[in-house]
Amino acid sequence: MYLGMATEALDELENVDALESDEAGVMLARIRVLLHLRRWKAAEKLSRTGEEMHVDEEEFTVQRAFALHQMRKGVDALAVLEAAPEWLRRTGILHYNLACYEARLGDIKTARQCMNVAIQMNSAMEKKAQTDPDLQGLWN
Repeated sequence: MYLGMATEALDELENVDALESDEAGVMLARIRVLLHLRRWKAAEKLSRTGEEMHVDEEEFTVQRAFALHQMRKGVDALAVLEAAPEWLRRTGILHYNLACYEARLGDIKTARQCMNVAIQMNSAMEKKAQTDPDLQGLWN
């Protein structure tokens, strides 16, 4: 994928043995490629399946919300993150994504609160946030 061969990467992942195709690592790799290819609906569907099969793997929830966000289903993306397990709600990336979705939906006050929590949990989020187009409303 990093060599500009995302379609080929997806083809390779489709050829993974059936016994291994439902493993979390294989599913997440497939989701990342689908997101890279901007195949939002397929990525959301696979992420939802991954959430059900691998309840301890937080990336499925985060990727599902991102895919919904990209499909302009911000309210659904928020609902996915708000329903996330408590342990996932204690991560900076969840709050960062909430800030992005709230900002795109026009709730700048809530977006700013979410971003403050994300930065408190992980100070590196602040630098990333300053160049994120979803968060432009926070800085303007």
